[in-house]
Amino acid sequence: MIRNIKLLFILPLLAISVLASAQDKHFTYEPLRAKPGETIQITYDPQGTPLAGKKNISGVVYSYNNYHWQAADLPMIPSGSVYKASYTLHKQCGLAAFKFKSDDTTDVGNEGYAIMTTDPEHAGVNAQGAYAGWGLLRSQSRGYGIPDYYKNLSISDTAFYYWLNNEVKWHPQEASQVLAVPFVQSLYAYQKEKGIPRINRVIDYLYKTGGEDNLMRIRQIYMGTLNRKSSADSLGDIILSKYPKGSLARLKAYRAFTSERKPEQMIVKATGFLEQFPQTTDAQFDIQNNLSYTNVYQAIILISAMKGDYGPIEKYVHDLPISGLINIYYKLIQIPYDRKDLPGSKLLPYAKMLVSRMEEVKNKVPAEYWYLSPSEWREQYEKFTVASVWPTHINLLLKTGNYNEALVYAARAEKSLNYKKASVNDDYAWLLNNAGQYQKMNEVLVKSIYLNQSSPEMLQLLKEDYVRNNKSEQGFDKYLNTLKNPELAAKSAEQIKAMKRNDDVPDWQMTGLDGKVVKFKELRGKTVVLDFWATWCVPCKASFPGMKLAVEHYKNDPDVVFYFVDTEERGDAYKQQVAQFIKDNNYPFHILFDNRKAGSKQNDEVYERICKAYTISGIPMKLIIAPDGKLRFLSDGYKGSATALADEIIEMVEFAKQVEKK
Repeated sequence: MIRNIKLLFILPLLAISVLASAQDKHFTYEPLRAKPGETIQITYDPQGTPLAGKKNISGVVYSYNNYHWQAADLPMIPSGSVYKASYTLHKQCGLAAFKFKSDDTTDVGNEGYAIMTTDPEHAGVNAQGAYAGWGLLRSQSRGYGIPDYYKNLSISDTAFYYWLNNEVKWHPQEASQVLAVPFVQSLYAYQKEKGIPRINRVIDYLYKTGGEDNLMRIRQIYMGTLNRKSSADSLGDIILSKYPKGSLARLKAYRAFTSERKPEQMIVKATGFLEQFPQTTDAQFDIQNNLSYTNVYQAIILISAMKGDYGPIEKYVHDLPISGLINIYYKLIQIPYDRKDLPGSKLLPYAKMLVSRMEEVKNKVPAEYWYLSPSEWREQYEKFTVASVWPTHINLLLKTGNYNEALVYAARAEKSLNYKKASVNDDYAWLLNNAGQYQKMNEVLVKSIYLNQSSPEMLQLLKEDYVRNNKSEQGFDKYLNTLKNPELAAKSAEQIKAMKRNDDVPDWQMTGLDGKVVKFKELRGKTVVLDFWATWCVPCKASFPGMKLAVEHYKNDPDVVFYFVDTEERGDAYKQQVAQFIKDNNYPFHILFDNRKAGSKQNDEVYERICKAYTISGIPMKLIIAPDGKLRFLSDGYKGSATALADEIIEMVEFAKQVEKK
């Protein structure tokens, strides 16, 4: 049987036995010719590599077992100037590739630190998967190997063919089916039309062997390598007829769902798809064909939620992968929570369901992240959730009175954020203060202020802590200044100077909340700050505590004026809504209302002219205008720190104030 399979694939060529050894002065191992299942001893010397001088070096091993990659952590033990490890090869391991790392720096050598195992039954022959693993590992540009293992390495077509051909030669019984597609790809890349007779023999063999998987491989060869669309389509019809519950039928049903545009019908097709094709473990097929169960679940959950039905979250939450969980948390929890569309008590049960499932996912590497070791996945998981979920979830727990749970998440978030996100710092400090953990709270406040990632509330907590320890607030301002990072302030000042400009400002006049008209031409001689915002704009309102600090900084300076321009509002009740919002939050802001042009549905006349003049759009948008009437700075967006924003505005205003009135 083996002989016959060989004849289908192999013509005489350089099919010599190859024993690869990646040993060099940085990476050595024993025994040199290891067999599958054996334990090997590894030594890594970082001197002369990107990891030279690094601490806490660890390793990851990528094992090519039975033609599938598996990633595992490889703990490294320091031994003098080198690191050592012991690793037991899988019983079906053909090749093991190693990566060494410290923080974000990695080392895989020039061509990869790899071990090809030897066949325990045939002397001079490498084990099953060894040749293929070595060829595929270095074919990243063709879509094989380990993502990001190499930076810029991909072997030639000749080498690609050489290694795949040797695999099929020495292990035809095992490799002939599973490697048929990459083997044909390598053969055609190497021999072009001359390789067609051999490719046809591969196709014949797959036909005779039968099964949907082999027919799908033939279809992939027709489509990807030979570009025979009609042959692929005809074979597709056969596959659909013969396997109505198979992979191709599943793909067809999925595409019918994704082509639907009516929300009601999307739910019908999505639920029908899940009933007919429950989620499978064939992640590779799904990835290759952009088939995403996440999209199916999301459609059902999000469309239902738009109608007020949150039930599908509970039904499908345990099927959702991490990407779907994060996206649904953002759309169904974070957005309505930030906009106050729904009370926290309403959102909390569903938020907890989603987070609980996220914590389950943390402990098992998802199929789409197969190339990450367990520890790498946990690190990636923390990055995903800390950036997009924990800030909202911590605040949601806090505002609903779940203080202990919020404190746990806040402490955990800071391990990844390192006090670089003001909103988390703010909540963490409040929770620590509430728990009476004043020493830890002071540590959080001090680190946050040093990084300029704090809030007015945090400054107040710091003052209260200062008074608690010193029995007086005397000297607090001096103490506060000692906590700031002078290097950070200097860097920020340089960045702000680089933003300076000298542009004309379109003339304008607008009516204030107090009913008085403010005219731009009457403001000459003053430094003017215009902050364009809207009641529906979450980052606009999030920036107001920082703007309040800036306003209060200049409260005794009559030559600096702030105007908060409410723009892009629809309907007729927005003025009352603005008034209520300003009153509820006790903001000392001078509000102006943008003008509404005749026939327009929103008040954006001045804002629209500003955007056109400076080729910019989006709010919050702040203009800092010098006493001569020229625009000196334009700042858009909000980076999340109230104190950093206040410092930025103050720096811009001070620069603008230096310009004399013309």
